[in-house]
Amino acid sequence: QAQHRRDLEEELRDLSNQVAALGRNLAEERGRSLAAGGALRALEIAVGGAQARVGGACRARDRACERLRQQQEAGHLLWAELEAARAAQAGAELRAQEAESQRRAREAELEQLRQAVAAAQHARRRAEQERDDMAAHVPHPPSLTGGRDPGGLQAALAELREHNRALQQRLQQRQAQV
Repeated sequence: QAQHRRDLEEELRDLSNQVAALGRNLAEERGRSLAAGGALRALEIAVGGAQARVGGACRARDRACERLRQQQEAGHLLWAELEAARAAQAGAELRAQEAESQRRAREAELEQLRQAVAAAQHARRRAEQERDDMAAHVPHPPSLTGGRDPGGLQAALAELREHNRALQQRLQQRQAQV
């Protein structure tokens, strides 16, 4: 009996040791399971944060694309304004060239009028000189109605003076236009 009892005690100790080892293994497994659960939770949190950052980056990219589109649109508008300004400048330059051409033509016409006025003044002085010379060399008729008709000479002189006045008026008008 004593042997059997010792065998039973020995078996009980072995079973107790096995139960203790299984308890320790179970505790270790629970620790590992808790650690794996914590790691899994941390991984889920990290994935959620990464997804949020990706979403934020996508929204930032979309906003940047919209700003770029708006800047391109503004650039196109500025380019169109620049082209319109260039066209307006070219038109203004063309009008300025035409105005300069007209000014030169009027200046040439004015010079012609000046020359015509000078020629008319010279012709008038020459006619007056010839009249005076003829009056000095031609004997006066005894009567007022004899010889050359002084009224005809006076009429010619008046006509020449009127022509001279008309030329001077035209010259003044051209100068005012220029």
